[in-house]
Amino acid sequence: MRTLLLSFVLLIASLLPVHAKAPQVQDGDLLFVTAATTGLSGAINDATGKQGAVSYDHVALVAHESDGYVVLHADEKGSREQALDAFLDEARARHRQVVIHRLKGDQRSAIPDAIARARTLLGKPYNETYVQDEDSYYCSDFIERAFRARHVFATQPMNFKNLQTGEISPYWVDFYRSKGMDVPQGAPGTNPNDMSASPVLERIGVVD
Repeated sequence: MRTLLLSFVLLIASLLPVHAKAPQVQDGDLLFVTAATTGLSGAINDATGKQGAVSYDHVALVAHESDGYVVLHADEKGSREQALDAFLDEARARHRQVVIHRLKGDQRSAIPDAIARARTLLGKPYNETYVQDEDSYYCSDFIERAFRARHVFATQPMNFKNLQTGEISPYWVDFYRSKGMDVPQGAPGTNPNDMSASPVLERIGVVD
């Protein structure tokens, strides 16, 4: 009877759905945050998103402290260090997913120096124009600079044109007019979508 009961329990267990274990972060991982469809996030998506691919509007670098993991990143609060749990909680509160991407092979040797370099960039204000300078940074710019000495990521001409229409979005025209600037179409820069598609990275999975 006991053997029959055990067999029944094992049968039921085998029929239940299997849930994959959530991926764990490591030093040097890049955390990409999924984009919204409106506002600044939507405008970034319109200009840099890839058809059929998940779109991102933010990226952060994982490092560790004695009491746990942190992220080093540049957002509207400036270039800063933030506890990983707080970073994830903020993303969840906005109904965003956070996706781990990890450097491949030989590129991983760049991680210690990149984290050290990123720490020297902390405390700078956020770059609200996305035109690169040495006194303020935006998210993917911060990451590119952290890895720049090893040439892991590259800048490229920035695009503000809607990928469907080929026209610069009215959002960007108004955005830069409010700053007294022309849209910096073609200026060197970076963005989270192109960075996430870099061949030096592999997608690990979504953080629960």
